[in-house]
Parts: sequence; C-alpha cells; structure tokens
Amino acid sequence: MSRVLVLTGGPDHAHDFAASAGAVAGVLGEDGHHVTVVDHPDLVASALGAGVDVLVVNALRWRMAHERYDHLRDQWAYTTSEPTKQAISSFVAGGGGLVGCHTASICFDDWPEWQQILGGSWNWTTSSQPPGGPVSADVASDAATQHPVLRDVGALHLHDEVYGALDLEPGIEVLMTARRHVDDEAQPVVWAWSYGAGRVVYDGFGHDAASVRDPDHARLLRNAVRWVASGRGAGGGC
Repeated sequence: MSRVLVLTGGPDHAHDFAASAGAVAGVLGEDGHHVTVVDHPDLVASALGAGVDVLVVNALRWRMAHERYDHLRDQWAYTTSEPTKQAISSFVAGGGGLVGCHTASICFDDWPEWQQILGGSWNWTTSSQPPGGPVSADVASDAATQHPVLRDVGALHLHDEVYGALDLEPGIEVLMTARRHVDDEAQPVVWAWSYGAGRVVYDGFGHDAASVRDPDHARLLRNAVRWVASGRGAGGGC
C-alpha cells in the first residue's frame, strides 16, 4: 500500500488535533498504509523526501490576523515558510496525492497558491460555519456516485461542522454537498481536483475523532487516499 504523511497540529481551543490525527492514522492503517504523523508545517519539506505517496493535511496553521485570535497569536500564528510552500507545491504538481481534511481549507492563508492546490479555501470576509451539530451530507449528483472516492459511500450523517461560502477553483468536481442551515444553499463539502500531475481530494468533515471514525466517513477517507495515491502509481486504485 502507500506511504502517507499526515500533517497535523494547531491551536486546541476548538479542535483536538492529536485525537483527530490519531483517528486518521488509525483509519488509514486499517487499510494497510504506512502512516507517519508530523505536527508542524516546517517538518513537511524533509518528511516528503522519504518516498511519500500521499500528504494528508489535518491541521490548522494560519496567520490568525483577526482580533478574536489576539490571545492565541503569539503561540500559534503561522506564516508559511518558503521550503514548506516549495515542498507541497512540487510534491502535488509532480504527481503526489493530497487529501485535505476539514480545517485544511483555512490553512496557509498567506499563500494564494494553496487554494489552487487544494481547490478551495476559506474567505475571511464571506465564509462561515454554524456551531457543530448533526450534519447530513448528500451525494452531489448522479455522476458523483460513480467516482471512486464515493465507492460504497452514501449520505453521511455526522456530528460535525459545515464550512460554507468558500472560495472555490473553477472546475472542481463536487462529490458531496451539505447545508449550514435549513434555508442555506447546498455547499460543496467534498470535492475532487487535480493540480499538475497530482490528484487532490478535499473532505470538509473531520472536526473530531468521532467524525473521522464514523464507518461511512472512514470509508470515504480510505477511498480518497487510495484514489489520490493511484494517480502516482502507488497503492492501486479504488
């Protein structure tokens, strides 16, 4: 199977990244992948040089420019280093697989190329989320049901968060949608994308370990890693 590098870490005021990263590693380990976890973006450059097939971003590292983060900024604010930018961009463009989980869309907000790599990102003016609670996500279209990421996956019913009004790259393949509230438009929450020669999946869920371990969500995550890895010729297809 594939060698997977999981990037995790970030402020713990809203997310327990140690627990969710452990859940991601466990779910992928059950599929036979060799998983390594690093807890800071500046460790990615050296770790990606060790025959990694897939990078999973389960982290929240950003500038924390808004005043509501004043009390966290000194400890947690992050400006993306040039080696980290180069490592991630070259890895994915060169055919490496990328899976972004939940807060990956908020990461690296000083680095415009991250949106191009991931397929979408948080907009600090327009994006929003309600408090966590029961969430239902539906398959976006008949065509999406045929995508390998959704093999044996139907609607998801989780206790999680829905990120909405993200800035999206034209041409992403929306696989699943959910609503922030009953009057909301359907928001893309799972999509497939490509960047250079690399395959990319964004999974907007995974707020906590329980969400990651949900059987249907875990199946989607395993499918996603298999699919992005297969674009590199590693691990086989879904």
